[in-house]
Amino acid sequence: MKKIITIFILLVSITTFAQKDDKIQSLKIGFFTEKLDLSSEEAKKFWPVYNKHNNLFKNLKNNKWVSIKKRLSKIEDLPEVEAEALLTDYMSYKSEREKLRKSFVEELKTVITPKQIMTLKYAEYQFNKKLLKQYNSSSTTRD
Repeated sequence: MKKIITIFILLVSITTFAQKDDKIQSLKIGFFTEKLDLSSEEAKKFWPVYNKHNNLFKNLKNNKWVSIKKRLSKIEDLPEVEAEALLTDYMSYKSEREKLRKSFVEELKTVITPKQIMTLKYAEYQFNKKLLKQYNSSSTTRD
């Protein structure tokens, strides 16, 4: 019985998180489309490019940054040789991330204007700030 309850709670939690991710994604799409003033034709070209690069960034973060962060949390106990390897991995991660950013911008230039690209950068900042503010206010009301 305990296993069934545990599995049920786990499934409800996963569903809730998935719904939150879907809701956030929907809000993001609406927010960016409005801020960028995308026509339906531009939106059809923009979103596949945005989603492709967003997935590439997520994969890079999941594959490299998570490992780096895990080792960083134990930095006090790390021998110099391993710290050197960690530094190399960190610099490699930063370099790959920058390459991704550049390729993203280059691909975006074929779909939207430079002004819209800069508007997107600012809209991402605004959206994340708004999301963080909302998260912080909801977490303080739960306490």
